[in-house]
This record gives sequence, structure tokens and C-alpha cells, in this order.
Amino acid sequence: MTAAAPRMLSEADGPVVAASFGLGAGGRLTGPVARGQLGQIWRLDVDGTSWAVKEWFASPDGASVEGNMEFSEAALAAGVFTPRSRLSVWGTVIAEVEGTSVRVLEWVDLAQRSRRLDPPEVGRTVARLHHAGAPTSERISNWFSTGMGTQAWRDTHRRLVEADAPFADALEALLPDLIAVESIIEPHESPRVCHRDLWADNVLASADGRVCVIDFENLGPADPSQELAMVLFEFGDDDPERARKLHAAYVEAGGPGRVSRRGHFSMLVAQQAHIASYACARWIGESDPAERDRLEAWFREVPEDPVTLARIDRILAAIE
Repeated sequence: MTAAAPRMLSEADGPVVAASFGLGAGGRLTGPVARGQLGQIWRLDVDGTSWAVKEWFASPDGASVEGNMEFSEAALAAGVFTPRSRLSVWGTVIAEVEGTSVRVLEWVDLAQRSRRLDPPEVGRTVARLHHAGAPTSERISNWFSTGMGTQAWRDTHRRLVEADAPFADALEALLPDLIAVESIIEPHESPRVCHRDLWADNVLASADGRVCVIDFENLGPADPSQELAMVLFEFGDDDPERARKLHAAYVEAGGPGRVSRRGHFSMLVAQQAHIASYACARWIGESDPAERDRLEAWFREVPEDPVTLARIDRILAAIE
């Protein structure tokens, strides 16, 4: 039997959330103001102060969320600008509020996502994150370390065609590049605890111009060089000069990673593969039109901005 989905928050839950986290009487909950793949964010205003309230679409693993908070606290200590967690009145990161799990963090006014953040500041921020993460021998999951393979990509395309997916042609056109770029994948070296989700959705400019890192929920083992390569692609934004400045600032700040070969882009290639294939599989199994539209948009982010051998080589040439 499939577990029932948790009840989701409503604006009426503001006072209960505020009380659960010792924030005072009352509390006005508005939103959701943002959503990701795993959950969404509400804004809580109480006694003149604002807070971010995270809830999940499926019940979270408490130990993972505890680890999330520990790493974000270590990042704060290393000089990374990131919202601090608020513990519940029971001393826990998560509290059950009217049947749903929530956590509360400091509210930070953030700008819209942009890949054009100041490259040196992004480089320094990633260096600080890598100093915050301890070395680890934990296994690295396939999402961050393997591709799909030729046959799996062809099978995915066939299933999209059979399902009459409107983006089947887009995947077909991209298949040669998706297959070719997977040839560079190599194992992670010297892994340590990393954020692993440093896309422009999670590295944002604050209202006062600082670079803010949010959403540590994908943290885990990774080679810092491979995470740095991912950031060079995302925030270099196909501009060699931006990539050069970001890499130089990271090195000057003492970051432990170095990007010097195609294989250092392995985690980036693996994530592209798993994001695209997952969006396709979810679309095929989904019946709700609105959710299908969201999944299609998620998939189309890949062909609109693909990781290819040519783009990897431009980054490497820029930072030599």
C-alpha cells in the first residue's frame, strides 16, 4: 500500500508554526513563495520578524535534515552567507505541524536566480564551502557519478515517442551530445562533504548584494574539483572570462579543488543525465496536465543549455 501524502500547510497554520518554534504569539503565514523538486517555502511574519518555513512533499528523513543543518552551520562558521536554522521548542530541526513536517530558517531577501553573479565572489564562496566539508569515505550515489548509457537514452526516447511527448524531438536532437559527453566520466577523487546542488536556484544574490547559498538537502560526498567544475559551467555561463575569474578567486581563497581535465566535469555530466532522464520518466508516468507542463519545462532546461564536450573544452581553455 502506498503511504498517504502528508497534509500540506495552509495560511491558517501560521500561529501553530510560530508557537512550535518559540517565535511568539500569532504568526502570519503567506505563500508558498517558492518551490523546488522536494518541497516548498512559505513566509512567516511574527512580531515584526520574517522567517522562511520549509515543508516537504513527502515526509523527510530526520537524520538527513539534521546533517543538513550541521553542514550549513559549518558553512556559516567558514564564512559562507546562508540562513541559520531555528530549532523547535523541543530542540529539534523538524517539527510536526498539523500533520506535516516543517523547519524554520532565517528569512533572507533574495533576488531572482541569475547565472551572472560576481564570479570572484562565487569562487570565494565555493572555496569556503569546501573548507566546511570534512573528508568522507561514504559511497557516492549514481546521481552524482554515472551516466545513463547509450541504450538507456535510446529506450527513453522510444518511450517518449510512444507517449506522444511534445519534447521527444528535442531529446532525439540532443542524443548524440548526451551520449558523447558521458565518455569523460571518471571516479571522484578525494571526496569530502559537499553541497552538490550549486545551481543558480540555490546560489543567489541577497538584497544587499552578498552571495547567499541555500538548500543543503543534496549534501553528500563529492570530489571538490568536480563540484568546482559544475560551478564553472553554471556561473561561467559560457563566458571564458567569467570562468577564468571564478576559478582564480577559488584558488586564491585556498579552495582544495582544481579543474584541469575533462574528467573533472563528471559530476556535472552525471547530474545532467539523471535530471533529464528523471524528468522524462516522471512525465511519462504523470496524468495531471499541470504537472506534465512543469516536468516538460524542467526537461527543456537541458537542451536549452546542454553540457557538451565543446563547452567543457572552452572552460578548460579559459582556466589553463
